[in-house]
Amino acid sequence: MKVSSERIPEAQMLLEIELDDARVKKSLDQAARRLSQRFRIPGFRQGKAPRRVVESALGADMVFEEAAERLIPQALTEALEQEELDPVAQPSIEITGREPVTFTATVPLTPEVELGDYRSISIAKPESEFSEEMVEERLLELRRQHALLEPVEREPELDDRVTADVRAEVDGEQILDQPGAEFHLREGAVIGVPGLSEKLVGVAVGEEHTIPIDVDDDWDDEEVAGKTVVFTVTIHDVKSEELPEADDDFAMEVSEEFETFSELRERVESGLREQTERQADEQFSQAVMQAAVDRATLEYPPALVEHEIEHMRQDFARQMGQDPATFLRDGGEQGEQLMASFRTQANERVINTLVLQNISEAEDIQVLDEEITADLEQMLAGMPTQDPEQTGQMLEDEGIRANVQARLVRERTVERLQQIALTNHAAGVSDDVIEEEDELPEEEEEDPTEVTEEIAEEEAQADE
Repeated sequence: MKVSSERIPEAQMLLEIELDDARVKKSLDQAARRLSQRFRIPGFRQGKAPRRVVESALGADMVFEEAAERLIPQALTEALEQEELDPVAQPSIEITGREPVTFTATVPLTPEVELGDYRSISIAKPESEFSEEMVEERLLELRRQHALLEPVEREPELDDRVTADVRAEVDGEQILDQPGAEFHLREGAVIGVPGLSEKLVGVAVGEEHTIPIDVDDDWDDEEVAGKTVVFTVTIHDVKSEELPEADDDFAMEVSEEFETFSELRERVESGLREQTERQADEQFSQAVMQAAVDRATLEYPPALVEHEIEHMRQDFARQMGQDPATFLRDGGEQGEQLMASFRTQANERVINTLVLQNISEAEDIQVLDEEITADLEQMLAGMPTQDPEQTGQMLEDEGIRANVQARLVRERTVERLQQIALTNHAAGVSDDVIEEEDELPEEEEEDPTEVTEEIAEEEAQADE
């Protein structure tokens, strides 16, 4: 067997392998015997037909493929040992010839990471964006959810709820046809595109109205961005929104947990404070992580990203109640978009993981065995009651403990980076410049109707 190797980009080794003719002949003969045992060859007992007869009956390609299924992996294993290579994932193989049999193997190697000066990271923790205006907006949303809708005989106004037939065209092509649509006319609300809600204020009921809307170039829907969307709207009825008074009766209507409006307001305020603090923490964590990544130089094999994509695909399938074996296998435009999103996220995960792994080694971050046990016990305490024997097995399971250890190391590495960033900032070290696209997007606001559920969860935790 002849083997040549060449280091190629992205932490990979390309092996070109040529197999000896005698070895190939022996493998083909064995493959023919196996096939003649599985398929009936007229005139021969099972397993006794010569290779030329099997090839004539079943095809030479079938015999070759049967041989290759065993021969190629065996040869690859020998080639890896000969070249002293330890792949971090399964090599990809391509058969390039049959006479003689040759194939290439692209071998993913251990990633190479140069961290750079991560100890110079300097970032101030952002302040919480909590404001009293946020509390008022959330309370208003609660009142709107409990509002009464009264039919009115007039032209629509802001905050009314209307029923309308809505069509939309772009460049003469219809993109929307929704009869009997119901929606509120809120200032700044997006109905397909921004601006339509305000233009429906004051229009006559029962008449068809043509309303052109010029969409900004940077609108996130590429189909209409920078174009004129022509809406055709016929409003059939209008309902006025009657908000409940912000009083104790309203608070009790929201939840039995509240006896006064003040209690409801305090609960909303505390929830918003926690939410904005969490957003600030996440923004700080991401900024520090990005600063560490920006300083690092990495070379890693694409196979790591592909492995992460597959992991994400299967997890998403389970969340959606789909079969992980077939989910998104058939493609389709939406499937391709989702897989493209997975690829972006997977690439980021691989980079972040490699950087954090190397920093944890550089900082000698350790997790004691008893700390792993304590973390597992805390996790199990929050789960439904289990059999003591099963609990003991989980505490001793090596795979579970390894996952917990990796998570704790990762968390402590991030904490260490945050300490470095805050210490340098306090010492007057020039702050890192964080680009806008690196900032964490605003966290989606919690549904006000979840107030009661959150309180119930908190009480359950307190009882435990």
